Amino acid sequence: MLLLFATVLLQGQTMKYDSSIIKAYPFKVGNIGFAVDSMETVVGKVFRGMLYKHQIEMFNFGKKPIELKGGKSSSFVELKYEPVLIQPGQSATAFVDFDVIADLPLGPMAVELVVETNDKLNAFKFLYLLVDIVEDSAKFQTKLIIDTVPRMIFNNYNFDFGHLVRGKKVYHTFYFTNMGAQDLFVEKVSSSNACKVVVSPEEIIPPGESGRLVVQVKTVGNIGVQHRTISIQTNDPVNPVIILGVHGTVRQPPPTKQNQGFCYE
Repeated sequence: MLLLFATVLLQGQTMKYDSSIIKAYPFKVGNIGFAVDSMETVVGKVFRGMLYKHQIEMFNFGKKPIELKGGKSSSFVELKYEPVLIQPGQSATAFVDFDVIADLPLGPMAVELVVETNDKLNAFKFLYLLVDIVEDSAKFQTKLIIDTVPRMIFNNYNFDFGHLVRGKKVYHTFYFTNMGAQDLFVEKVSSSNACKVVVSPEEIIPPGESGRLVVQVKTVGNIGVQHRTISIQTNDPVNPVIILGVHGTVRQPPPTKQNQGFCYE
């Protein structure tokens, strides 16, 4: 792990850090800063059938210890942490094992990493590794069939829109592939309140073909962490009902006008 020299000054209840620490962990979610520029990290090509390993450095900018847990990443992604408890002003490393199994389609993919913590400001941290899955041979398969029945496989199942002012709208596209040998029938698509499906999948997805689902989320209601869900019912016998999630933190918009009846000093 890269050793970073930082000066932590305690002034009352406020913790201030040296500029080198702030620059080293520019992407902050809750009280944890990550040594990445955004929630998406471009990895590039990875070969199907290999075990890809990645490391992400983290830093606790908060005033209390933060416990790191496994989170809810996909079944082909495993997260481990050292240490599992980050003291205030200390760093930790997330070790990522991405098993590029044969179930995954060739081509671009956003590998979802969900860091689960007890951070009261924001418990779940969503990160993505942008990879391009290729075949480690001269023969490049454009379609992958993994089962004799219809199979609806999404590239990711959750999206974190970060921090937005209440009243804003955010859009996100979920991509999927029918990785079964029979036609996939999309029977019903529904969403929770303040979440609207603006582009629905085709009703019939042939074997090996891909599609998309686009949602619009309105940041309404209470201030704080918000969760929206989208439900897709298909004839996939393995996962007949798939739940997609959109999450984020909503904050109060700043006042646009001063109250004329209020006396300002």
